[in-house]
Parts: sequence; structure tokens; C-alpha cells
Amino acid sequence: DKDLTACGRALLSTVGEDPGCIHLVEAAHPRAAKLEDMLEAEPRLRGCNFDETDRSITAQVKSGLRLAAESDELLVVCGSVFLMAESREALGFDEPRDSDYIAEVAGANLRHGQENFADTDPEKQDVDQ
Repeated sequence: DKDLTACGRALLSTVGEDPGCIHLVEAAHPRAAKLEDMLEAEPRLRGCNFDETDRSITAQVKSGLRLAAESDELLVVCGSVFLMAESREALGFDEPRDSDYIAEVAGANLRHGQENFADTDPEKQDVDQ
């Protein structure tokens, strides 16, 4: 349901057609595009940075951050909300998480749920519930 060719072309146009400035990441979500599908849809993306052995968002963001630091460049993380929570965690952001129960009820029971309903710290919960 995604036009991966158009997405790939849009990414390339933002970096002056230099695929070496892009680090592709495959989100860990059932609806996310697979790395192979992205590369097939826009073959010029084969010149991008990516790791086919460790596809975790955390590993890919850390690798992208290392490559950006080596080149004195910025790391820009973009994509769907389904990779942002883990990306932010990999960058050192410590954010509240839903309880396991809310995560199970609210979605697909993914580690990085996208809906945060409340602070789930038991010491901070209202006793009058």
C-alpha cells in the first residue's frame, strides 16, 4: 500500500542523489516495508548504508549515529511512528511506557507501543481508582 519507488526517490532527492548519505532502517512492524522491497523498488538505494544481519532499529540508529559523527554530519531520523519510539530510546531518551496490560489491550502487543495513556509507575498511581 506504499509507493516505495516514490518514497525512495523522495529520500534521494533530499541528499542530492547521493545514497551514501542515507542509512536505511526496517521498522519492526507487520506493515513496515522490508529492506529488500525498498531496494527492489528503487535500485539506487543499494548505495545507502544498511545492515542486513542486524536489522534492529536500535543497532541501525547507533550505526547511523556513528557514521554521522565520523563525517561530522547530522543524523536525521524520519519515518513512521512505528520506529520513532525505539529510535528515541537508542538515542538515549528515557520516556514513560504503558503498562504491559495497556500495551496488550491497546495494540499489537509491540515492545514500543505508540499510544501512551498514562504514567505507569506504581508509586505514582492514584489509589482512588
